[in-house]
Amino acid sequence: MKLNSPLKFSLFICLIITFYVALYISIESKTNSFFLAIILLTLFFFSIFYLLKFQFYEKIKIIYKNIYKFKGTSNIYDLNLENVNIQAEQWADQKEEELIKMKENENYRREFIGNVSHELKTPIFNIQGYIQTLIDGGLQDENVNLKYLKRANLSVDRMINIVDDLEVISQLETNEDVLDLDNFNIVDVINEAFDQLEMKANNMNISLKLSKESNSEIVYADRNKIQQVFMNLISNSIKYGKNNGVTNVRLFDMTDKMLIEVADNGIGISEEALNRLFERFYRVDKNRSREIGGTGLGLAIVKHIIEAHQQTINVRSTFDVGSTFSFILEKEKN
Repeated sequence: MKLNSPLKFSLFICLIITFYVALYISIESKTNSFFLAIILLTLFFFSIFYLLKFQFYEKIKIIYKNIYKFKGTSNIYDLNLENVNIQAEQWADQKEEELIKMKENENYRREFIGNVSHELKTPIFNIQGYIQTLIDGGLQDENVNLKYLKRANLSVDRMINIVDDLEVISQLETNEDVLDLDNFNIVDVINEAFDQLEMKANNMNISLKLSKESNSEIVYADRNKIQQVFMNLISNSIKYGKNNGVTNVRLFDMTDKMLIEVADNGIGISEEALNRLFERFYRVDKNRSREIGGTGLGLAIVKHIIEAHQQTINVRSTFDVGSTFSFILEKEKN
């Protein structure tokens, strides 16, 4: 038997010492057989005790090997029998949390696939219907052919926008799209967004305003990505705005950072919807969103871009009063 553990070695020493003590007492005639029996019973008791303890240790060691295997290490030299229960409970809690996370991810995956299918299904069916009408004779009807071709083209554009936005989110999540950080004038970016969305705002009778309360206009960020943030936030404020409403972009000083707010006095967002606002394809007002357009991915893209800048996007809103989206960017770096 190899003495490769403290328990085996202790048992071996105990047996040797007890054997020689019993032998010595039996040889000497100074004691009686009753005392010898006590010695032998003690020997038997400690032998059984250490054997059981040794067996228990070996069983627990197997459990520890499995636990440490899941932890990604084979180091079990710090095995402490007194902490077995605590460490086993910690391991069980960790596994339970991982299972819960896996179920949440699975539910999210199913919901996401369902949303993508639903969003793509509408333009695909529209295109199919327009083409089928043209095939069935509408192509020769001058009152129908061009109109249906234009509608089919709009549906194709909608599909392209959905695919493009999905690609942007995928790149942001996998860190494939590296940020191009540099100093730039944020007022110029905001005015560019205003110019591109001016017609859309005019159609809704919404005024676009810029309120600059910052002593600097230069920020350090990815210009193209931040322009995309403004395009999405301002477009949403117009989409969910009220007739003769206002969308106001405000800039505030925060020492070496700048606080940016995009505020409106539109229809607002209910408290129930706020928690899901940045989910892919989630829409506060589904009917209104599809009538005006959009992929339902804009706020999800905004969230990923701001988080890629190591910041967070926040929103406060009151139903039927308006909404304010805010985020922080670093000021100019030398």
